[in-house]
Amino acid sequence: MPLLMVGRDLRGRGHDVTMLTGGEHREAIREAGLQPLALPASAKPLRPPVADRAIPELMSRWLSGRAEITSVFIDPLAAQYHALRDLLRTETFDAVLSDIAFTGVLPLLLGDEPRPPVLTCGVGPLTISSVSTPPFGVAWRPKPGREYRAMTWLVHHGLMAAIQRRLDRTLTRLGARRCPVFLTDWPALADRLLQFTIPALEYPRRDLPANVSFTGPVVTDTPPQPRRARASAARAVVYVTQGTWDNQNFDDLLLPTLQGLADRDNLRVVATTGRTGDHELGQRIPGNAYVTDFLPYSELLPTVDVMITNGGYGGVHHALLHGIPLVVAGGTADKPEIAARVAHAGVGVDLGAARPTAAAVADAVQHVLTTPRYREAARRLGREMLQHNAFDNISAALDDLEGSASPPKSGSGRVRR
Repeated sequence: MPLLMVGRDLRGRGHDVTMLTGGEHREAIREAGLQPLALPASAKPLRPPVADRAIPELMSRWLSGRAEITSVFIDPLAAQYHALRDLLRTETFDAVLSDIAFTGVLPLLLGDEPRPPVLTCGVGPLTISSVSTPPFGVAWRPKPGREYRAMTWLVHHGLMAAIQRRLDRTLTRLGARRCPVFLTDWPALADRLLQFTIPALEYPRRDLPANVSFTGPVVTDTPPQPRRARASAARAVVYVTQGTWDNQNFDDLLLPTLQGLADRDNLRVVATTGRTGDHELGQRIPGNAYVTDFLPYSELLPTVDVMITNGGYGGVHHALLHGIPLVVAGGTADKPEIAARVAHAGVGVDLGAARPTAAAVADAVQHVLTTPRYREAARRLGREMLQHNAFDNISAALDDLEGSASPPKSGSGRVRR
């Protein structure tokens, strides 16, 4: 939880921090020294149904994308807003920090009630539209010199028009104005958009809004450890993970990796399932592989040569902080967009599929291991990331907005997150 780390850092700087989120995080929030407040169940994004595997990849991505936008950004909006509004009416806060999925701040931004400054935190890839990039969601890398204004208009006003109408109906029922921008552009309405990465892992935009600040990654409280020597100089270490969200079916990525690399005696494969309990892999684990539930990145990544992932934002940044090139199979949510950015930055290979074949994974790993430019680029971005202190940058952004709230300044030093 990147925002939990942000809250803990702000608490260490003397702020009182209240965290409004799911009740399952209550103990972790208290351990961080923050005040937990639980959202109602209706305010939590729901996991959309898994798309039919018989549907072609592109159509599956389109259908799942529409379902995810509705279930994550629109359905919980009203309940999120009511919880936040009630809190702001009973207590005084100097700022609100929200992640990009917490659209419950939109009625604040588009309403007439006094409010504190709102800072949106980019815990995923930048969703803001640009003439320089394809519309967010198609996961296409931009081509130099091409303009994407017409394509973006078609997606927003044609393919996704029903989504926008649903958003506007939700906002008007809450007494707010209609959203003046497309749903994925809503962070541009915040007083500040703090993007938790560096510019090199984003597409260049000549029309980037002035409220966007790149803070550097918020992924860890401690710096990456120095790279360790391999146990065997002849065996490269390949790490594969499906993260902690899209890990219901290991046939998507984990098993194709184990199968594709099973006969490679020059490789050691490490896999984490991201969930506790029986991983049900049994006899399908080859002799050159080790599978477990979790491993701390601080211990594992200094030994890894290539990381295979389904594109979690935090995992990608952890890998790059350690100078590790990537092979990415982005399938759901924003993961195809993250995979495209990895390829655009030259730090890895985008497999272009959520469920790659074993041969595709093996070929990509071989290509990355034998092509030095991927590791060189990953190390370059890792060094650049280390030059950014995200926590200092976030604190500075709060200081910049101090006193800009529409109600009188309370002087309480409290931050709502």
